[in-house]
Amino acid sequence: MALWLMQLALILTACSCFGWLAQRIGQAKVVGELAAGIVLGPAVLGALDMRFYQAIFGPAASVGLSDLGDLGVIALMFQIGLHMNLGEMSSPGSLKKVPASAVVALAGMLLPLAGGMAIGYLSHDALAPQIAELPYVLFCGVALSVSALPVMARIVVDMDLVDVPPSMLALSAAMLTDLVGWIMLAFVSAVAMAGPDASETWKIVAGIAAFLLVSKIVARFIVLPMAADAVKTASSAKLLSVVVPYVLLSAWATTEIGTHSAFGALLAAVMLRDVPGLQEQWELKMEGFVNTVLLPVFFVYSGLSVTFENFDGSSLWLWFLPFLCVAFVGKFGGAYLGARVCGVTRRDAALVGSLMNTRGLVELVVLAAGLQMHALSQSAYAVLLLVALGTTAMTSPFIRLWRRGALRPA
Repeated sequence: MALWLMQLALILTACSCFGWLAQRIGQAKVVGELAAGIVLGPAVLGALDMRFYQAIFGPAASVGLSDLGDLGVIALMFQIGLHMNLGEMSSPGSLKKVPASAVVALAGMLLPLAGGMAIGYLSHDALAPQIAELPYVLFCGVALSVSALPVMARIVVDMDLVDVPPSMLALSAAMLTDLVGWIMLAFVSAVAMAGPDASETWKIVAGIAAFLLVSKIVARFIVLPMAADAVKTASSAKLLSVVVPYVLLSAWATTEIGTHSAFGALLAAVMLRDVPGLQEQWELKMEGFVNTVLLPVFFVYSGLSVTFENFDGSSLWLWFLPFLCVAFVGKFGGAYLGARVCGVTRRDAALVGSLMNTRGLVELVVLAAGLQMHALSQSAYAVLLLVALGTTAMTSPFIRLWRRGALRPA
C-alpha cells in the first residue's frame, strides 16, 4: 500500500509538471502527460537508474496501476459521450440519410489504410525482413488508419472544444474508426497467427450487435426508470449509484466481446445522455477526480512500456519521414474530404482533420499488439511509435490555427 501511494504521488506530480511545461510551449496538457509517462519509464528513468526504476515502476511494482488507468479512460469516455448530440452527427449536406460521422470515419480510414499498406510494402525488406510480408503490410495500413479516441477526447476537454460541433463530429467519427480498427486488427491477427480466417471478425461484429440490443433493452426498461426516480427525489447519490454500475458493466461487456472498454462507456453515455441533470451531476461529483487523478495514471502507465533502444541505425530515421507524411496526409486529407462531402465548411473540416490525426495511446496499444502477433518488427515498431507521437503533437498547433481562422485549406 505504501509503495502504491508513492507511485500515485510521483505520477500526479510528474503529470502536473510536464502538463504545465507542455502548455507553456503551446501543446495540450495531455501531450505533457504522455511525455511524463515516457520519462518515468525505462526510456529515461530506467536509463538513468534501472534498479530504482524496477523498484518503483517495474512490472512487479506496478500491479493495480493498469486497472486504475483503465477506469480513468472509461470515466473519460462516458463524460465525453454525455456531450455528444447524435442529431448534429447527421450530414447537413446532400447525404442527409448518411451520418456525417460515418462518412468522415470511412474517408479518414481508407486513405491512410491504402497509404500505410503501400509504404509497408516498400519498407518490408528494410524494416521487417524476418516478418511475413502480408501481415506486415496489412498491419502498417491498420496502424496508420486508427485515431486515438481517449487522447483526442482529452485534447477536446483541455482546449475547451466540448460542444463545438466539428470536435463532436471528430469524436464520433473516431469512435467508429477505432471500432473498425479493432475489427481489422483482429483480422490481421488471424492472418498472422493462423492464415486468413475471418471467423474472429464476424464474432466481434455479432457480439457488438447483440450488445447494442441488450444494452438498449436494459437501459430503457431498467436503468432509465431508476434514474428518473432518482431525479424525482433529487438524490445525486442515488442517480450515480444507478448510472456508474451500468457504465462499468457496459465497458466490461465490450471488453469481453473483443473491443475496447471505451466503446462500452461511450455507448452507455449515448443511452443515458437524455436523463435530466445527469451531465451536471457528473461534472459536479466526478469530473474533477477523473481528470486530476485517474487519467494521469492511465497516460503514465501506458508510457512505462515505451523504449527507444531500437533507434541505433540510420535506416530507421530514413523511413520515419515517409511514414509520417503518409500518416498525416492520409488521415488529415481523408477526414477533411469526408467532412466537406457532408457539407461542413472548409475551416471546420480542417479542425475535424486535425483532431482525427491524433493517434497517441491507441496507436501504442495497436503497436504492442503487432509485436505480440509477430506482424511487426522491433525496428518498424520504433518508427511507428515516433509517428504516433509526432502526429499527436501536431494536433494542438493546428487547433490554434483553426481558432485564429488561418486554417483554411484550398
